[in-house]
Amino acid sequence: MSPPILSAPNAYHATPLERCAWWLASLFLALFLSCLRLTTTRPFELATFEKLVHFQAVEPFQHRLLLPAIAAGIQQIAPVGETLLFALMEVAGWMLLIALAYRALVVFEVGRSEPVRRLLAFTVLVPMLLHLIAPDLQMAAALSLDRPLLDIGGWTPRAIFYYVYDLPAAMFTLALVLLMVRLTREPSMRGLAWYLLVFALATLNRETTVFLVPAFALVLWPVAGLKRTALMVAAQTLVFVAIQIPLSALFAGNTNPNAHLGNTAYEFHLFYNLEALSNPLYLVTYLARFTAALYLPVLLWHRYLDRRLAVLLIFFAVPLALVAIVVGRMVEQRIFIEIVPLVWLAALQVIARRSAALDGPQGNAFAAHTKPG
Repeated sequence: MSPPILSAPNAYHATPLERCAWWLASLFLALFLSCLRLTTTRPFELATFEKLVHFQAVEPFQHRLLLPAIAAGIQQIAPVGETLLFALMEVAGWMLLIALAYRALVVFEVGRSEPVRRLLAFTVLVPMLLHLIAPDLQMAAALSLDRPLLDIGGWTPRAIFYYVYDLPAAMFTLALVLLMVRLTREPSMRGLAWYLLVFALATLNRETTVFLVPAFALVLWPVAGLKRTALMVAAQTLVFVAIQIPLSALFAGNTNPNAHLGNTAYEFHLFYNLEALSNPLYLVTYLARFTAALYLPVLLWHRYLDRRLAVLLIFFAVPLALVAIVVGRMVEQRIFIEIVPLVWLAALQVIARRSAALDGPQGNAFAAHTKPG
């Protein structure tokens, strides 16, 4: 039985040769991006591949357990090194993200033809690359007394850290959004079961799934009603708590020496982030790289934005970003990685609807057919 996420409307019946060529292109891109990421970034010294697989990394990195547990399980039956195992999972993650991006374009009716949608699906890799692979730009003060007035100082690239859960976090977020949309069309127990299964896997990968719960409630409430939505939210909350509390207790001894946010295992980086952004030139380059500036068409043409995507951006992406600014280092844009595919999808969706509206009567009919909600 196929999960509902794979049964979107207007399914494209490509020829076997076309499907093979598309998956081959996905494989080539996934291999390239995986090799590029593994060679240009490095694991955090307190959460290296070896430490993760042997469950010795510090918190909260260690209880993001999904991929380390898979790698440790494989090593019990095959003598495969940690780097190769995580590299193979990285390749699979990129390919699944491309497949989910294509499905998202089908669900939100972006693109006038299936070949166009398949090509557009590859564009999700651009903002993902900028967040996971592109180095940070380290700049001297724009105005320095010991330099000529018009000299902006030295620029150097600064490699970012590699965390095994980042790419799966983006992939799972996009999958959950699609399953959420499916529930708005058909709020069935089967659809909820698939959603909770993926939600559980995503929670094992990273605890940021908690930010999806309020957005889920607001997306489902208009179509499922208050009582049914409350039950579904309760089920999600139960799944989250049942996973996170035991994991936190299990790895309570994996103390993070950099944690300075109360009695939690999280780090505090707000002042560091504000200082980094105080350089005007750095701020401009940061905004340019953030989701490849795809937030601009969303802001410009927000009236064309699908209601469900709008709710997710406001009640999931914004709170997650605000918390990430406090506990994460903004020089590593990977801290916003769950937001990236959502902004990418919202940008293509508003561009498609805006283009349809400009096409005249035919476009207006399309816009009415794809009315938000």
